[in-house]
Amino acid sequence: MKRGLYFTTGLLVGMALFGGGTAYAAGLMAEASSQTFYVDGQRVYLQAYAIGGNNYVKLRDVGQAVNFNVTYDAATNSVQIATDEPYSEDTPPTATAPTTPAPDMSGYTISTDHWSRENFSQQANPSVFTGIYDRALYNTIRQTLVDEGTGNSAGSQCAYTMVSKENYGTVKELLGRMDGYFWYDHYVPQNLTNYYEYLDYFAVSAEISGDYQPALNFIRPAIEQVNGMASDREKVKYLNDYLCGLMSYDKKATAGISQVFTQHSGEIAGACGSYAHNFKFLCGAAGIPCFTISTANHSWNLVYADGQWLHVDVSANDLYRQDYILLTSTVQNRADTAPAATAFLKELLVPGSTK
Repeated sequence: MKRGLYFTTGLLVGMALFGGGTAYAAGLMAEASSQTFYVDGQRVYLQAYAIGGNNYVKLRDVGQAVNFNVTYDAATNSVQIATDEPYSEDTPPTATAPTTPAPDMSGYTISTDHWSRENFSQQANPSVFTGIYDRALYNTIRQTLVDEGTGNSAGSQCAYTMVSKENYGTVKELLGRMDGYFWYDHYVPQNLTNYYEYLDYFAVSAEISGDYQPALNFIRPAIEQVNGMASDREKVKYLNDYLCGLMSYDKKATAGISQVFTQHSGEIAGACGSYAHNFKFLCGAAGIPCFTISTANHSWNLVYADGQWLHVDVSANDLYRQDYILLTSTVQNRADTAPAATAFLKELLVPGSTK
């Protein structure tokens, strides 16, 4: 059975069962792919290989087929894609190499299915380790949280575990519930030499998006105000009120961080998910542990304030113009769609907090 995948460039890739000859290089098995490629309905012929269940073609070949330019910048060791330039075979002049020494990217090889600098899971409530939420996954994510903003987890120092294809979406959803100030994602070090032997390899990166710098500048006065407060409860209530002043509830609208935290003449409309995501950003900037929790049709936040996990529903507080759900220990008539993940997240962000 064939499937299709559309790209914004107009490239259609027809996915089919792999076939053809088999080749080996650096321990990788590569099969010539039998899939077909189309650009705007016209078939094009690209040299493609199937490796580890994925399909690979040269980026330059795609650029030539779709007509965008692809070049290499030696100064930054980066590939440059220019969608507004036609494809060219010309190779740009070699740039002068940077004078600062490059980081050590010598290859390294793994031989076990999980590793972390220490067993962080010993600090956590053991009852949260159920199913895919095991100690290896905990140690992988927890080391990233501990090392946020440092280079301690780079390369061979990167904590990792194995996440199967069946569980991949569930783990990615778990990371997404923490996204806000930091963006968490599946990460594979470039210098891992035998990734082909461990295709379920799963490490976690934590980055602050460069696109968020204007938003961080915008909220700086509010965060400075919060940092001067004595209790976490005061801080959370202030951030709740601050966000209510910037947004208005609309169940059909979405509003991202860059939209909300910038100069604008009126309130920005957003549904519950937008409130919850933006509140995570504020709490992250203020150093308050926070993540999202959801029912089948609603999202809000859990925050760790003054020694306990408490519920905050900023969208409801704004809609009803009162402290409807603000720093409450329980919420009536709401069924968490992922209670095991919620318990795991509590212990990830604050080890021992549910003991």
